[in-house]
Amino acid sequence: MTYPGAPLHSPQPVTLPAWRAAAVWMVVALGLAAIMAQAWRAQVERGHFLRNQGALRYLRHFALPAQRGPILDRSGKALALSVPVQTLWVDPRLFNPQQAHWPQIAAALGISATALATRIHSGGSRFAFLARQIAPERAAAILALHVPGLYSLNENRRYYPSGSIAAPLLGFTNVDERGIEGLELAYNQWLQGKAGQETGLRDNLGHPLAILGTTKPALPGQALTLSIDRNIQYVAYTALASAVQRFQARSGAAVLMNVHTGEILAMASYPSFNPNDRADYQPDLYNNRAVADTFEPGSVVKPFTIAAALDDGSIQPNSTFDVNTNCFRVAHYCIQDDVRHGTLDLAQVLKYSSNIGAAKISLRTPPADLYQMLRNVGFGQVSGLGLPGETGGAVPAWQGWDVARRAAMAYGYGLSVTPLQLAAAYGAIANNGVYVQPTLLRSTSNTPLHSQQVIPAATAARLRDWLAGVTSRGGTGFLAAIPGYSVAGKTGTSIMANGKGGFHKHQVNTTFVGFAPANNPRFVMAVVVRGPTQGWRYGGVVAAPVFRVTISAALRQMGVQPDVSASAWNAAAGKPRSADQERRWAEGAGDAAH
Repeated sequence: MTYPGAPLHSPQPVTLPAWRAAAVWMVVALGLAAIMAQAWRAQVERGHFLRNQGALRYLRHFALPAQRGPILDRSGKALALSVPVQTLWVDPRLFNPQQAHWPQIAAALGISATALATRIHSGGSRFAFLARQIAPERAAAILALHVPGLYSLNENRRYYPSGSIAAPLLGFTNVDERGIEGLELAYNQWLQGKAGQETGLRDNLGHPLAILGTTKPALPGQALTLSIDRNIQYVAYTALASAVQRFQARSGAAVLMNVHTGEILAMASYPSFNPNDRADYQPDLYNNRAVADTFEPGSVVKPFTIAAALDDGSIQPNSTFDVNTNCFRVAHYCIQDDVRHGTLDLAQVLKYSSNIGAAKISLRTPPADLYQMLRNVGFGQVSGLGLPGETGGAVPAWQGWDVARRAAMAYGYGLSVTPLQLAAAYGAIANNGVYVQPTLLRSTSNTPLHSQQVIPAATAARLRDWLAGVTSRGGTGFLAAIPGYSVAGKTGTSIMANGKGGFHKHQVNTTFVGFAPANNPRFVMAVVVRGPTQGWRYGGVVAAPVFRVTISAALRQMGVQPDVSASAWNAAAGKPRSADQERRWAEGAGDAAH
């Protein structure tokens, strides 16, 4: 019996298949396994790679510049050193909307607003230099404006305390402190050191947030200690500059060297430049003329002509020569002296600088012997200093010398030399005939880098005595004499070649090379003043005073005691001379015609 509304039949329970539950659990297990596999790959297999990729988004490796080594003089005084500076840069995306601040920033930098805009637009979309290497206090004043997008970097800048005094020798660095001229270039690897690295955080726009630490410390460059004495360098430069300006010359160069060690105490060139502000720098005008400029040396070669002739027996120490002529004709050339003499011995040939006497000596000497002498004392080859731009000059092979060339070589024509070569060559005469290789590095052992006997000691001794006569009363180098000291040397006045097989009529090179004290030489110096246009244009008048002033300072600086008493020096100097007498001495006339 049924009742109204009652179900027709009762519901049966639903039973799921057993395989479905197993399938669900299998799917869950596989999902977990996949997640674990992915986690394994991310954390273990690719963990290092992914962490590095993440770090690239927020870490930055900043270069840590190395401090460039200083250049010091022989006493440890700085000739070149690096000082901390700051570089300002901007992110144009943030800085461009701040144009209201641009005039203020431009004024602080000392430029126009237009120039400031040019600098910003010349950079990239995220980086542009605003000002390179400015003083920290100046950068701080600009950063204190707190202009969005304006940042700074710490850098170093090369500073030269002596300014133009030694600029052609030292050279300079570029804005990244790499040497590009002079000693800065020659010793760049020694000075520059190795840059380090530091790690910092940056935001999503690339702006630096914080420095986390140094990952690789910077290794500073090594100090370079020179043989140069800063005080002597100053005297040499100022004396040279004074001579160039007084005689309205084209240029000048001077080298002062220790006779026994080869250490160069001064190497000056004029004109020079200020390496701290190189806006007017011109490479062809401000090079190191002491090693880069060559010229026909003129009469300063005569001692080596005599040395070669004595060495091979072509002449004897007591030989004399008749020079009593207005014209000694060799081939198609007329050789003359400025002043006519009679018969001269070897000492007088040097004292009065007789071209005729030197030519007659050379014509007695086998050309191979004179050539070898010139080569032995360093002419025609570089010195070994390693300075950029150094030239070896030229000594043509003796096989090509005709009779005219043999005569001309005797008094310094037909070859080219540098001031450094002259100083080193005369150093051999001063050093008992031993040639010493020049060096710009401070010697701690007082031993030369290289030395060689190139002139017999007896010949060198005779030359020293004869060259002392050049600076005595009546000699062409009388203005090189130093009260209280014996001085030896030689003057030279050579007519400039015109590059067309002839000579300029009124352009000369003036030279003086000498050493002191002559009785026991310590220092040798070569001075060259090129193209003087005013006054008496003789080596004894233009160049010799530069020698006197500089060598005097060097003797005092190095504590060399006088070797001539005041009474003896005054007696040798004699009575005061007139201007006309001085002019005749400079020409080679002496106290009287011979």
